[in-house]
Amino acid sequence: MMEKRKKILLVIEAMSGGAGRHVRDLVLNLEQEKFDLFLIYSTQRINYNFIENLADFNNCVTLLPCDFLLREVNLKGDMNAYRFVSKKIKEIKPDVVHCHSSKAGVIGRMAAKRHRVKRVFYTPHAYSFLAPEFGIKKKKLFIAIEKFLSHHATTKTFCVSKGEKQAALDVGIDKAEKFEIIYNGLPDLPLVDKSSVKAQLGLDETAIVIGNNARLSEQKNPLFFMMIAQKMIEQDPNFHFVWAGEGQLFQNCQTFIEEKKLDENIHLLGNRNDSEFIVTGYDVFLTTSQYEGLPYAPIEAMRASVPIIATDVVGNREIVKNGVNGYLIESEWSDNIIEKLNQALTLNPLAVNKNFKDRFSIETMLEQIETFYLAEQIKSRRTFDEY
Repeated sequence: MMEKRKKILLVIEAMSGGAGRHVRDLVLNLEQEKFDLFLIYSTQRINYNFIENLADFNNCVTLLPCDFLLREVNLKGDMNAYRFVSKKIKEIKPDVVHCHSSKAGVIGRMAAKRHRVKRVFYTPHAYSFLAPEFGIKKKKLFIAIEKFLSHHATTKTFCVSKGEKQAALDVGIDKAEKFEIIYNGLPDLPLVDKSSVKAQLGLDETAIVIGNNARLSEQKNPLFFMMIAQKMIEQDPNFHFVWAGEGQLFQNCQTFIEEKKLDENIHLLGNRNDSEFIVTGYDVFLTTSQYEGLPYAPIEAMRASVPIIATDVVGNREIVKNGVNGYLIESEWSDNIIEKLNQALTLNPLAVNKNFKDRFSIETMLEQIETFYLAEQIKSRRTFDEY
C-alpha cells in the first residue's frame, strides 16, 4: 500500500536572494512521490530565476501568490498577509509548514500554530537582529519576537550555519536542541571555460578578474568592495572588478567609480540571471558582507573552482577554509587584504572544487530536510492554544 504523501506548505516573503534560491531548490528537487507542495510567496520581490522557472514550478508545486507580504513592517499589510496565510492553512490542512526569513517566519508561524499544525519549521536565512543597520531598540524587539515564536510556535529552527545557531543561542532565543544546522547545498555542474566567459564580459583573457554576485545593499557592503578595488587597481591596472546585482546603493557605487575615474576597471553589470555562468570568469570571488546566514554566491564560486576572499563574519567563516579554498579578511581596510588577494590567486582550483563537493552538495541538504518533513511529530513547546 502506497504511503500517503505529506502536504508541505512553504511560506516566503521574497523569491529573491539566498532565501529564494533555497526555496526554489527545495521545490524543484524534493521527491514528488513523497510530498504535495504548496508555496505562498510575495508578489513584491521576485527574481528572474523564479520567473524563468514558473513552468517547472507549476509542474511540482501549487503556487499561492500573496500581494500583502511586504519586507517592511506595515500593520495593515501584515494583518492582511496573516489572514491570507491563515486562510490557506485552513484550506490545505498541511502536515508541515516551513517558513523562510523573518517576515514570513513571523506571519507563517503564528498562523500555523493558531491552526494547530503539528510540525512548524523555520529557516531564518540570517537573523534580522544581526543586521548592523538596525539600532539597539529594534534589535531587542526582533530578539524578543524570535524568542517568543521559537518557544511557542516552532518545532525546529533550521540554521544554515553554525554561526547563525550560535548567534541565536548567544541572545537566548531558545535551547540548543530546538536548532538544527542544515547547510545550503547546490547541484554539481560541468565547468565552463574561463576565457570564454571573460570574453563575453568584454574582458581580456589576461585580465585578473575579481567579482561578486549580490545585492548592492548595506548588508553586502559594496563600498568596501569598491575601496579594495581602488587599492588593487592602483597596484596593478590589469585588475578588473565586477559586481553583478542591483540595489539601493547602485548610485553610490556608480558615483564612487566616476569620482575615482575607475570606470575602465570596475564594472557594474546590474541584475543578471546567469550568475552561475558569470562566476566562472572570475579569478577570485570577493565578498565584503557585514553579516550572512550562509550565502549561496561564494558556494557557487567554489563549485566553479574560483577561490574566495571573504570578510570574517558569521556565515562566511564556515565557507572559507584559509589556504584551501580562500582567505578571510578584516571588515576594514588593511594592507593585509592585498596580500590575501594575491595569495588566493595561487590556490589550486581543483582543491577549491573538491572542497565544494565534500561540504555543500544539494543531496545532503535535501536528505536532512526530508527527514524532518517525514518524521512523526517532534516534541515542541506549548502552542498558542495551550499558552
